[in-house]
Amino acid sequence: MPGPLLALNRVAALVVAFVVIFIFILTTASLHSGGKTTIHKIKESAQSAANNICNNDRPLFGKPTISDSFLRLYENIHHPISSPTYTDASGKVFDVKEDAPWWEEPLRNQILIVDIDTRVPNGPNELWNDKRLDWESMDAGKDGGMVSASFMNHFLYSQIHGYDYRFFNAHEMEGMHNTWVKPHVLFDLLHQYRFVIFIDADATIQHLDLPFEWLFNRWGITPQTSIAMPLDTRQDLNGDLHASEDSKGKLQLNTGVMIAQALPHTFEMLTAWKECTDEKKYPGCGAWKETWSHEQKAFSEYIRYDYNPSGTNIIEIPCNDAAGYPGLSDHSWILSNCTGQFIRHHTIDKAMTKTSTETAMLQSLTDLTRKALLGEKQKYWIKETSK
Repeated sequence: MPGPLLALNRVAALVVAFVVIFIFILTTASLHSGGKTTIHKIKESAQSAANNICNNDRPLFGKPTISDSFLRLYENIHHPISSPTYTDASGKVFDVKEDAPWWEEPLRNQILIVDIDTRVPNGPNELWNDKRLDWESMDAGKDGGMVSASFMNHFLYSQIHGYDYRFFNAHEMEGMHNTWVKPHVLFDLLHQYRFVIFIDADATIQHLDLPFEWLFNRWGITPQTSIAMPLDTRQDLNGDLHASEDSKGKLQLNTGVMIAQALPHTFEMLTAWKECTDEKKYPGCGAWKETWSHEQKAFSEYIRYDYNPSGTNIIEIPCNDAAGYPGLSDHSWILSNCTGQFIRHHTIDKAMTKTSTETAMLQSLTDLTRKALLGEKQKYWIKETSK
């Protein structure tokens, strides 16, 4: 949906165009040319101009914003939403669900990508510092550098696809682990969007050309799905081989990536989740206020069993798609080889967010550069034909 400034630009341009056309019609009504009246020609030109104005998101007055420029630039490599497959740069082919596509058109600013964090990366050489950021020396081994890298990744991706983006700087919750802010913020923001997508500060999106709508089709997120999260990695914590499971032996869902859709059922679910620890509905849930894995454990232990009547209200995203990262299973206590094919979640090696962000950005620029070169190969490539 165009913003107020863009809408005003269009209205002003249309008014000017029609005034000029009206004057021409009055002064040339009797002229004919080649069997087609001037009036008819003017009508065709006016229709063409109106179509161009109404179907073009570029501002008519002033320079385009950086966001507009990102969207226009990367449109050249956007992967088609309704495509049945996606091939990554290494040649791996991924497909969508058999019943897909449920989504075929861009949702643009109906989707919000949000970073929720109590930390603010505004120190020296960090994202929200007003001085120029030196990427090469940015220290991702510290929280500020890690968060800076991942937030830039999330923001750039949102701009490429026309999604909204926000950094929600949350207050700490007294008596609760900080991650409990997630269901509260999701509940509030979801009143303004069709989808709200949260991605943890140690997670990065790896294929910047691939829209979330295509991933919805891959993961089975339909117009009736309330929430989706990836399955957690299996871990052996101090000899406990079931540390990643709930009390029923089912693998937990990881709240490092959450996709919530604004449906009445979703708001009921989020209300139950954020109120879980008061134990009015779920006795024992208060144990997870500060004990690991906090809100994640509460959701997997209680909420998912009461709020998935159709079996598709809550979608389990495959671990290999949106959890883990290359090298995670090198740690002896990690039992799952999840490599984060679409979203890498660097739960242990958090400094790797910088490397993953670099890889994603450079791959997208590589695709753009090669498309420009190969698209006009005869212009750029001079081949000597004889000695």
